[in-house]
Amino acid sequence: MALPPIDPALGIELVADRTLRRRTASVSVVIPAHDEEATIADVVAESRRGLDLLGVPGEVVVSASGCADRTANVARAAGALVVEAGIGKGVALREGVAAASGDVVCLVDGDIAYFGDPPLVPLLVRPILDGIADATVSDLYWRPLYPQLWLCGFFAPLAGTVLPELLPKVGSTPWSGQRAAVRELWPDALPDGFTADLALLLHWNERAVRLRPVLADDWTNPQRPKPELMAQEFALLVAHAVARGRVAPGAVARLEEWFESAHRLMAEYQPDRHDPRAFESDLLDRSLARLRDCLR
Repeated sequence: MALPPIDPALGIELVADRTLRRRTASVSVVIPAHDEEATIADVVAESRRGLDLLGVPGEVVVSASGCADRTANVARAAGALVVEAGIGKGVALREGVAAASGDVVCLVDGDIAYFGDPPLVPLLVRPILDGIADATVSDLYWRPLYPQLWLCGFFAPLAGTVLPELLPKVGSTPWSGQRAAVRELWPDALPDGFTADLALLLHWNERAVRLRPVLADDWTNPQRPKPELMAQEFALLVAHAVARGRVAPGAVARLEEWFESAHRLMAEYQPDRHDPRAFESDLLDRSLARLRDCLR
């Protein structure tokens, strides 16, 4: 059977000149931090250096989230505006962004050490100022296995099935806390806890014209696995998909069964027995196959 031809320029307005516009904007770097007195001064200094490299008006805001140590005092001494926020990643983000005055807001974690040049702030913000992005998420070069299991076993199979347009926008580390967006893309409401990062992605997926991953260099931060977080993110992602008609309400119970099976697959990893890359690849294949069976 002959198929009708498809116009290769369908929907594309061909123009001879650049149509994107560079932005003249101020930048706020917001650093959510919970008991990060050992690292916060360096993160503030690198953020200030990043603003200098951009050559734009800016500020560094540390949102000290329920800190019981000297994070707030150390941050002030390093030159940051400090907001005393309540406990919770989402609480820290809401209060930090609300206190910031910039036209563009950039998030940097309070415990990250980044080894690339330029530093994270210009890396994330310059595409926005250049007009080629409205929001960015860092695609980090070095990744510990724990979030990679999250990516291959849970997020990529599920999001790729119910929100396939999201995956190419967020790169291989959508869990990253290093991100930036124009002011109008920051929501007033966010979950109080760590699901705020995923909630931001879902919000930007619907509202940003150009949400793009930005390739990043080596980095490190303390590894703090959050075993309860994946179940919370599963619930958030499925509720979002149901609300938008991507998943039928009747399929939720089957998805919950799949999630439990995917969790068991991830738990099979043993450092002394498995090659991480081979395990991740196999995990993705097995988890996706089980998801497809579940949704038949």
